[in-house]
Amino acid sequence: VLPPTATLTATPTESATEVPPTPTLIPSATATSLPPTELPELAASATPTPTWTQTPTPAWTESATPVPPTATPPPPTATPTPRPQWISFESQRGGNNDYEIMAMAPDGSRLTNLTNSWADDVAPAWAPGGRRIAFVSFRDTAAGKWGMGNGAIYVMPFDPASGQSGEAHRVTDDGGSEGWPTWSPDGQRIAFQSNRGGNWDIWIANADGSGLAQLTRHPADDRYAAWSPDGSRIAFTSQRSGNEDVWVLEVQAVLTSGDDSSAVNLTNSPGQDRYPFWSPDGKQLTFNTKRDGNFEVYIMNSDGSQPRNVSNSPKSAEGLADWAPGGQRLVFYSDRSGNKEVYILELASGAWTNISNHPASDEFCAWSP
Repeated sequence: VLPPTATLTATPTESATEVPPTPTLIPSATATSLPPTELPELAASATPTPTWTQTPTPAWTESATPVPPTATPPPPTATPTPRPQWISFESQRGGNNDYEIMAMAPDGSRLTNLTNSWADDVAPAWAPGGRRIAFVSFRDTAAGKWGMGNGAIYVMPFDPASGQSGEAHRVTDDGGSEGWPTWSPDGQRIAFQSNRGGNWDIWIANADGSGLAQLTRHPADDRYAAWSPDGSRIAFTSQRSGNEDVWVLEVQAVLTSGDDSSAVNLTNSPGQDRYPFWSPDGKQLTFNTKRDGNFEVYIMNSDGSQPRNVSNSPKSAEGLADWAPGGQRLVFYSDRSGNKEVYILELASGAWTNISNHPASDEFCAWSP
C-alpha cells in the first residue's frame, strides 16, 4: 500500500522542455510499481505517440527506353506540275504563203507561230526536255522557198509553260543543203541529212554546229534519220537496196570505223518505205509505206518484224507518224479531209481526231517529250 503522500504526479524532467511539440511523457516514479489498473489512466494522460503518416511517394513508373520527341513532319512536298505537252508542225499559213513552224496543245488549242519568218521553215524536231526545237530554214536563200536553195539547220529555244519561242540561231554552215534534224537522247548532238558530199548522207554535229562528222558513206541516198531513245542506233531511209527502205546502224561503231556496210535493212519491201520514228521505249518504229498502193502509217518491231498497218485509210495519204510520250497515241498528217491536216490516232481504239482544222497545208508534225 502506498503512503498517503505518495501522490502520483507526472512531473516532467528538465529535458521535457526540449522535447518537440509532441513530446513523449516520461514518468518520474517507478512506473513499474503502478498497479495494472492505473496503466490505462497513465496512457490516457500521456501524450500519445505520434501516429506515423506516410508521406505519399510519387508512384514509381517503370522507366522505358527514352522515346525521342516526335519530330514535326515537314510540309508535304508539292506534286510537280506536269510539263505541258505540245505538238509542233509545219504549216503553210505564213503571210508570204510560206511554211512556218507552229505549235499547239494536243487538243488543238494554244496555237502559236514559233518562227514568223518570211521564208520557209520546216521539219521541226524536239530536243530532249522539250525546251529546244531544231528545224530547217530557207531564210538564208534568195527565194526563201523549200527546194530553191540550200536549207540550213537552225535551233530555237522554247518555253513549255507559255508556248513561246526565242530567237533562232543557225547551226550548220554553207557546205551543202541540210534537212531533217534529229536529236541525240542527251541533247548534245544533232544528226541530219546533207548533200555536202555529193549525194545525200547522214551527218552528225554537236548542237552548236561544231564537231561535224559524216556517218553514212554509201553512193545511194541516205535520208530521214531518227536517233534511237538509248542513243546507240540511228534508223534512216536509204535507196541502197534499189528502192527506199528503212535501215538501221550502230552509231558509235560506224563513226569509229568509217564503214557503214554493217547497216541492216529493216523493211526490205518492194514498196517505198520511209520516215522512221522510234517509240519512246525503243522497241518499235513507225514508218510510211506505199506497199498497199497509197502511203499508210505502219508500225514494226525494232528488228523489222511484224509490220502492220495502223492508219488503214486506202483513199488518202498519211505520213510522218511520231509517238506521244506514253506510246499510246500517234500524231501524223493525212489528206483525208481534202488537204493535209494534223491528226491524232489512238492506237487502242483506232480513233482519229483532226486537231489542226485549217484550209492551209499542215504537215510534218512532232510530239514534244
